[in-house]
Amino acid sequence: MERFCTQILEKDYFIRSAAIADNLGNIMASISRRGLIDLMSPQEDARAAVQAVIRSATRDKFKSKIGDLLFSISRYSREIRATIPLQSNSDVKKRLLLLLTFDVDAEADFIILKKILPYIFDNRDYFL
Repeated sequence: MERFCTQILEKDYFIRSAAIADNLGNIMASISRRGLIDLMSPQEDARAAVQAVIRSATRDKFKSKIGDLLFSISRYSREIRATIPLQSNSDVKKRLLLLLTFDVDAEADFIILKKILPYIFDNRDYFL
């Protein structure tokens, strides 16, 4: 999974970090851009991962009406955070999330749609 995170990080310079979290919010793999000064401690990143999993699970209630969640983005004054499910229609207990951070001036929506989602789609068997 570290290799997958590394390859995601290489998709665009504006990606600060990539991590994979399991259905409980445990960070299974994580990598940051070389020379990056992290804004949050590892403990805070772990807490943020748990919160991302909870938010992702609450979105499942509307899935039957609006479709599968492709990704969600939160823009803060110091960075952009995104959550991307790595499998669709999967068992909640086996669900994995890709957690990304971007520089504030990144076009995160474009990067995810044009670079990250196609890469995930091309490598979807990796997470089955």
